[in-house]
Amino acid sequence: MDVVTTLRYRFVRYCVNKAYAEMDLQGVPAEVVNVFDDVVNQIRDLERYFTSLESAVRVVRVDLPEKLKILRERDQALAKAFVKKMVEHCLELDEVANSKISEYLKELLSSF
Repeated sequence: MDVVTTLRYRFVRYCVNKAYAEMDLQGVPAEVVNVFDDVVNQIRDLERYFTSLESAVRVVRVDLPEKLKILRERDQALAKAFVKKMVEHCLELDEVANSKISEYLKELLSSF
């Protein structure tokens, strides 16, 4: 399976949902949790844009940071923890780890 197909079918199920499930939201204000949920849902919607390598690069380099900006403004630590987990899970996928996308995911992580 190529990296685009892998991201199209595993980005939400493996990268995003697994990271979301591992987040410890105890003690986080309800308002921030609501923003977090909204942002995660918007990120889940990005999966449909994984149609080519170019579009996958755009999602990782432009769309993801744009969606995460709102969360980052509300709770920097929560945003960073979520991105770290999401990137780690994506890099566990061999097709992603062995592609150019891995560099862009690491770039996203370092921007936090």
